[in-house]
Amino acid sequence: MNNVIKYTFFSLVIVCAGFRCSSQDTKQYGSITETNLKVKQNKELGTIEIYRADGKMPIVTANAKKDHRPYIHPIIAPDGKGPVTEYSPGHHKHQTGLFWGFTRVNGNFDIHSVGKDSLYKWFYRDKYKDEKVSELMGRDFYHKYQGDYWQLKSASVIDSAGERVSWQTVYNMLDKDGKTIMVETQKWSMRIVDGEYDLDLEWQGDAQIDITINEFEYGGMFLRMPWRKGMPAEVMNAARQKNKEANTKRAMWVNIGMQLEGRDDFANIAIFDHPSNDDSPVAWRVDGQFGVGPSRAIAGDWNIDEGTRSTFMHKIVVHTGKLNDLNLTEKWVEWSGNSYPYATQLWRMAQEEGRKEKFLGPTEATEAMTVMDGFEVNAWASEPMITQPMAFCWDDRGRMWIAENRDYESRRSGFSNFGDSRILILEDTDNDGKADDMKVFSEGIPFPAAIAVGFDGLFLGAPPNLLFIPDRDGDDKGDMDDLEILLTGWGIRDRHETINSLHWGPDGWLYGLEGFATPSKIRKPNGKGRLYGHKEPFPEDLLEADGVDIDGGVWRYHPTKRKFEVVAHGFSNPWGVDYNEKGQLFISACVIPHLFHVVPGGIFHRQGGQHFNPYVYSDIRTIVDHRHRSAHGGARVYQSDAFPKEHSGRIFMANIHEHALLSDELVREGSGFVAEHADDFLYANNAQFIGFSLEVGPEGGIYVLDWHDGDICGKEVLHKETGRIYRVTPTNSLAENWDGRYDDLKKLKDLDLAKLQVSKSDWHSRRARVILQGRAAKGSIDGSAIKELKNIFNKNSNPDYRLKGMWALHVTGSFSEKELVKSLGDKDEYVRAWAIQLLAEDKNLSDVALNKFLSMANKDRSAVVRLYLAAAMQRIDNNDRWDLAEALIGNGQDSDDHNIPKMIWFAVEPLVAENPERSIALAEQSNISMIAEFIARRLVDAGELNVLVAGLESPSKVRLDMLKGMRDGLEGQSDLSAPDNWSNVYSKLKANDKTSKAALDVAQQFGSIEASMELYSTLMDKSKPIQERKNALNGLSSKQWDGLPDEIPKLLEEPKLRKEAIRAVAAYNSGKLGQLLLENYAKYNTAEKLEIVQAMASRSLYGYYLTEALKREVIPKRDVPAYTARQLRRVVGSGFLEVWGPLSKESSENLVAMEKYKSLLSPQNVSKADQNKGRYAFDGLCGACHKMYDSGGILGPELTGANRTDIDYLLNNVMDPNGIIQDDYKMVMITTRDGRTYAGNIANQNKRSIVLRVVGQDAVVISKSEIQSTDNSELSMMPEGMLDDMSESEVLDLFSYLMLSTSQVEPSSE
Repeated sequence: MNNVIKYTFFSLVIVCAGFRCSSQDTKQYGSITETNLKVKQNKELGTIEIYRADGKMPIVTANAKKDHRPYIHPIIAPDGKGPVTEYSPGHHKHQTGLFWGFTRVNGNFDIHSVGKDSLYKWFYRDKYKDEKVSELMGRDFYHKYQGDYWQLKSASVIDSAGERVSWQTVYNMLDKDGKTIMVETQKWSMRIVDGEYDLDLEWQGDAQIDITINEFEYGGMFLRMPWRKGMPAEVMNAARQKNKEANTKRAMWVNIGMQLEGRDDFANIAIFDHPSNDDSPVAWRVDGQFGVGPSRAIAGDWNIDEGTRSTFMHKIVVHTGKLNDLNLTEKWVEWSGNSYPYATQLWRMAQEEGRKEKFLGPTEATEAMTVMDGFEVNAWASEPMITQPMAFCWDDRGRMWIAENRDYESRRSGFSNFGDSRILILEDTDNDGKADDMKVFSEGIPFPAAIAVGFDGLFLGAPPNLLFIPDRDGDDKGDMDDLEILLTGWGIRDRHETINSLHWGPDGWLYGLEGFATPSKIRKPNGKGRLYGHKEPFPEDLLEADGVDIDGGVWRYHPTKRKFEVVAHGFSNPWGVDYNEKGQLFISACVIPHLFHVVPGGIFHRQGGQHFNPYVYSDIRTIVDHRHRSAHGGARVYQSDAFPKEHSGRIFMANIHEHALLSDELVREGSGFVAEHADDFLYANNAQFIGFSLEVGPEGGIYVLDWHDGDICGKEVLHKETGRIYRVTPTNSLAENWDGRYDDLKKLKDLDLAKLQVSKSDWHSRRARVILQGRAAKGSIDGSAIKELKNIFNKNSNPDYRLKGMWALHVTGSFSEKELVKSLGDKDEYVRAWAIQLLAEDKNLSDVALNKFLSMANKDRSAVVRLYLAAAMQRIDNNDRWDLAEALIGNGQDSDDHNIPKMIWFAVEPLVAENPERSIALAEQSNISMIAEFIARRLVDAGELNVLVAGLESPSKVRLDMLKGMRDGLEGQSDLSAPDNWSNVYSKLKANDKTSKAALDVAQQFGSIEASMELYSTLMDKSKPIQERKNALNGLSSKQWDGLPDEIPKLLEEPKLRKEAIRAVAAYNSGKLGQLLLENYAKYNTAEKLEIVQAMASRSLYGYYLTEALKREVIPKRDVPAYTARQLRRVVGSGFLEVWGPLSKESSENLVAMEKYKSLLSPQNVSKADQNKGRYAFDGLCGACHKMYDSGGILGPELTGANRTDIDYLLNNVMDPNGIIQDDYKMVMITTRDGRTYAGNIANQNKRSIVLRVVGQDAVVISKSEIQSTDNSELSMMPEGMLDDMSESEVLDLFSYLMLSTSQVEPSSE
């Protein structure tokens, strides 16, 4: 059979956004709101014209002429403002609007042996033409569009009218003798959706001979818009690379925008590349006149074998106005069906670019950078002065401290093997913008990851410890004999996610970050603790002691109170924390959206794993309204005076994968913020630039730490002796050089430090506060300084200076409770908010403060104040929370606030189980629906159904919300029966149109006969929508309804219900149904067979039947996925092993097998394997647990971004799946009291239930009272020996698919 390679179809969408058109503009093209289309074909002229149903002129014209290759032109903008394509411009006469053509077909030499200059001469200078060279170059269907290259076979309209129209062109591509070498088919469709033209193209190439598309910069789909010299224009791709930087780069989409003649806005066209296309995401050609097109040939020669077909799919989006790349990405995700892998593909592309990039020295790298107009950049420090810098900070003299982490090896290994990590002090002594003096403060402490200077020494985060290294005599040498281990317990599982980003907060606490994949348990050390040295191993028993758990979040440590606490839980691997002029905290993150507004006590979006509190129900999400290329590191809010005013208050972040410095505008919304993209401030234009930390300097410049390496994601260190700090400053700085700006602040008097709280340079006010706090810890602060600070707080007209005065008074212990309580009535909302936080800091509020809080909750009009009150509730005794919660939930205007409802819930949640009756009363008073819903759900989890049902008896404004919460809480709770009062309440709820549907859902959870009969009626009614019938079937099977087994045989005959019907068999212990599945096994498709195998592994009886079928070879062993084998071992016992064989191997066996497969899996053998069949094998063996590109499960680690091109890496993981397993991926087997066994891993659990991710299905909720046994295995769900029953060709096929750099195939039909 033909080897059919699927690439993705091209869809073209034209968007009219933000442009108001008069009737005169659009009249001839029809109404802009018209969605019906009509097609007119003129075979004589060779045109297919698409009109709006009410239009007189075509809006899109497809050309299919006998002596010309097919093309589309013109495309008229949806607003009627002229064409957005151009035919045969003077600078590129061969380019014809939107067209397709390969540049070099079946050439006979290596492009690199000739050189690009010779190629361009050959193509564009006639006098250089040479017949011999011409033959070597290959047939050129890109520049040649005439009849001796292209021969029309057919052009036809398929759908001529309606909301969707379609047409097709078929051409022969001819060799020099006029023989057909390939048949090209273009299948187009078009529709109008929400004012957009949506054109879809599926391009097919059927090879009549062996075809090689030779390497070249362009060839394939190409778009020419009517650009003219001097016309504003810009190209940007999905990785946010622009213009020439986007040329030859891989991307999921590219957008070209230009201000065409007659427009006052940009017309844009974006081309999408589908993830299933060959070599997707493809590299792109971007020429000097803003022509763009995806070009598979950029990556090298590629082949279409004789008798095979290649199919490409793409999408083009044409829109007007300002480009919104987030919307464009969302359109791409919707069209491609590819969501999470979007970020993964960007990550992989960036990693590939880094390894291929030329290494640049510091001077070359600086010269390659582009920075916003009006700014300049220079290398402030670089190798050999510094290497492998992981963190930096300032001291009071304006000197930069660097943590050189020379012990870093990779994100998964390395701790103390090198022993030469250092803490450096750098200084620019002559003020020329470059460091010229370096001192070594300390050396030899393994893995220094975070630093902050203060209190006459250095706070150093070096896992597992937070250390303080004093320098009492100020000689710039650490007093190592007096080193103190303040805290211990930070993990190092992922070196990118350990302790990082130490930063002094406005409140005098030292803040830091921790990533989600590195569990830690923070506590004070036992005695003096242990300081690790060179070659000493990292402690393996780190998590066995008592301590404060954190696996992702923001934490803080108080240097004088010696207290540690978690500020907020969640995130991914945050790296970068700062606060703005109002003291609002922000962190930058990787993988998940890049920016969060951190509210103390908040529980935020996690990249993975479980929240510690199982009753969170809904966490707080990002504040960004846009998207960048994955990883951000470093975060500094610009609060100095050197930059122009428009940059003030913006948050600057380094972007690792874009190799850039970006800024976001923090726009106030409700209690929090929305982060809007501001500027692409600096581009390194070098793929080995790894900026991940920022600082603002005393002169107002921004400093960027660049780890600088060819492996940008830390898999290994390719350039160990590199590291840079870049300095970005305005060409003409606006900074005021007042007397003493660059002096040693530590030498200033208290009064002078106090006066710095009104400095335009926040660097000075921050450092001054740290010094004042340190002096206050030793004794008292001069009275004149206190007086000055109080004067600033009480009388200064600038509200931001007032806050600085307030913070300085607090950190020096100069703010009494009475003064703070008085501040609760201040005219400024942020002063009131901060008074709340500072009063609650030590968790011992007075009655006076509590009463004032209550009054504010009822009366204060500020959402910010209400947010701070909600956050403060977690620091108040439970008994004192009720009244405050009652007041806060009365503010209905906060229902849709980003933060407040969830912060109230986090504080209220522990109260519900303590006092269910009062919780019901609280819910009934709520003007915030979420609170009522979550209280009801929590009452179910607390086993307080009687109280909940009693609360539902009387009508209330939140009755429906509470029913929804009750329904969600009851899901999977098979041990709960309806309370005595349910029947009466149910009758009332059913009689109410607003609550009847939700009440029925709840009744079904209780096993109501009436509810079950209604579901049965829906299931058996074939006129009902199929999804309703599926839901009914799932509902009945989840409750093991007695009448369902008799209906399952009939339901199995309905293809659309078959999968759910097979799954329903697992709910019953029916020999009849088990045998029925096996008897009909052969007639089902592959996916249905997999469902049967999984259903048969759920119970002992079914497992026995399946084992016997395997023994008799009625069912091939290959049909049983590896992950199911362990489950069958559990339900069948040792008898399964007699048929299957051992699930684990001796080490020696694995070693022999490893060598065998290494020899087999040579590059030559893998390159010849069938990737389509490999995709088929992946779906059966791996896909239920592992996601790769756009398909698969989530029980195991995602494979898209794994190191899949490394045979050793792949074999180690396949042959020894139990080598290294994160806790989240360890197998759990649960057997319920009715004999059903589930295998998966735990997504969440509370006192009553476990949510289990189950292989190949949606997560299931299992009541703990129904669990007979639980087996928490240390093993992977993937057994060893999964390759044993595969032939060598099948192993090669599987590995050829696993090693794909992009998702480009579909599973074989075999």
